[in-house]
Amino acid sequence: MCSVWLRNFWDNVRATYWFVPAVMTFLAAVLAASMLWIDQTSAPLLQNSWYVFHAASMAEARTLLTTVGDTSLGVIGVVFSITLVPLSITSTQYGSIVLRSFLRDRGTQLVLGAYSATTFYCLFLLMGLRNAVNQTVQLSVTVAADMLLASLLLLLYYFHHVADSLQVSTITEQVSRELEQLIKQDDSIGRPLVSSDREHAEELIRQTASGKGQVITSNREGYVRAVDYWRLIQIASKHKLILKLECLPGDFISRDAPLLVAWQGPVDEHVRLAANRAYMLGKNRTLFQDAEFGIYLIVTIAVRALSPAINDPNTPVLCLNRLGAALGMLAERNEPSPYYYDKERQLRLIAEPVSFQRFAGVAFDMIREYGRGNAEILIKMLETIKMVTVHTHSDSQRKVLLEHAALIEHDSHIGLPSDYDQQRVHASYERTVRAIGLG
Repeated sequence: MCSVWLRNFWDNVRATYWFVPAVMTFLAAVLAASMLWIDQTSAPLLQNSWYVFHAASMAEARTLLTTVGDTSLGVIGVVFSITLVPLSITSTQYGSIVLRSFLRDRGTQLVLGAYSATTFYCLFLLMGLRNAVNQTVQLSVTVAADMLLASLLLLLYYFHHVADSLQVSTITEQVSRELEQLIKQDDSIGRPLVSSDREHAEELIRQTASGKGQVITSNREGYVRAVDYWRLIQIASKHKLILKLECLPGDFISRDAPLLVAWQGPVDEHVRLAANRAYMLGKNRTLFQDAEFGIYLIVTIAVRALSPAINDPNTPVLCLNRLGAALGMLAERNEPSPYYYDKERQLRLIAEPVSFQRFAGVAFDMIREYGRGNAEILIKMLETIKMVTVHTHSDSQRKVLLEHAALIEHDSHIGLPSDYDQQRVHASYERTVRAIGLG
């Protein structure tokens, strides 16, 4: 349980602009105290060193610290105010995913933290020197000047980084990287291999639990960010229950909506509260346990680019390449079992996994609908399906891809007025069908 909650907390913290600057500001306070102590205890050893800033007087040292602090504070306000202009324009074009990527960007957080740390370092030094008259502070002031220089170098990096991070290729790459990490996560927790006879018996248990079980409802509302499966297994094992999940990560649940169905035992208020605590809710969907949301984000960029207001045919091509890579990874992994077991190998939890068919539908349906009037997009979709076919390992997966290929070919007759374009799409469709190999 702690692992899931800590990971969820870290995922929330990562999308904030206060955590990294707060940590760097705290370190700046520690650094300021350390530099003052070194100046007081090691002044004779440092006073002739070439790298130490030699202040003619304490007033000159205070003036330099005030200048450095004011400069850092001014740059923070000006630079981030200017950044909001291209950020707002890009978010209008590609949607809220740009804001999500910008908030989670570690480079931007570090630059903000560097200027915040420089400002507070100077402030802490000024507070420590408010009653000093003849105190030696050459090393402390030198560090302040070095921090300002480093911050100015980071400013050059920041301009380049923002210009690069607001490009659609960078945005889709970041989402794809998170999606790939989620797909690679071990999904075998509590799911040992069992015999076919036991699978058949548990299928009967699933049907019985769905029809005769007691419903556990939600006491909150919001999007399901994550589910602590181990916590639910422990609850079910302790109370000799079998739980069937009705809501998965990514679903929106309202108050009093069904969360779980419990079977084979009584369900008291304690069980209901404990089951609710195993669900982590939020105000929006995330990629924490929701792979479908990652595909949806990439599809949203492609669909917006296909709108008449933007009309950018290159962006959907980039998105389809990323979608093909993600679907290929999803096709390669084994279909996870819906059954979770406790340490005694007793069935305790039933959670229907998101099928490959659903992933493929999210990836292709909206793009096909909005791109049916563009032959290049339809051909690229068929090429993407052909690329994913290489990674499939079952006829059911290939059948799903064949169905989407047929839909694309059918929509080409509706959206393309030119016979030439229709023939191009049909030729690509035939090549895709041959690659799938189901006839």
